Amino acid sequence: MGMKVGDSSGGPMADINVTPLVDVVLVLLIIFMVITHLLGSGVDVPLPPAKTGHEVRDGGQHLVVSVKAGEVRQIATPDGTVETRAIPEIYVDIERSEPDSLITDINEAYQDKPDRSLLVKGDKNLTWRDVREVMDVIHSGGMSTMLLAVESEKE
Repeated sequence: MGMKVGDSSGGPMADINVTPLVDVVLVLLIIFMVITHLLGSGVDVPLPPAKTGHEVRDGGQHLVVSVKAGEVRQIATPDGTVETRAIPEIYVDIERSEPDSLITDINEAYQDKPDRSLLVKGDKNLTWRDVREVMDVIHSGGMSTMLLAVESEKE
């Protein structure tokens, strides 16, 4: 490895070595590519498809309530029949919550950043009724504006 100090006339050389700069920029690019994938908030939930909706990248600006399909159980219905369905699991950001303590957990999460909007992610493997029950609990706590997360439908 050598270093060129000047040209044949003995004067200084004015070339800039850009190789270290390119190395640093490529490393930063890779780091940002990896981190950007991890910036989504909440629990990963398979979202239902929708034809309409606006694409918004979630970079942690929302308080996310995720309703995820849990274990499948046999449940007796009010009309006396038995149906098999998945029991929903509720998460506030990444913390597990129960319907009885959901409003308290949401209020505690809002203490960090009170200006965030509430985003509800409903698992596509659940029925609309399961997600609606969670939304009713949130609404009964005084929160009337919620965003719903969907996957854009491929055409």
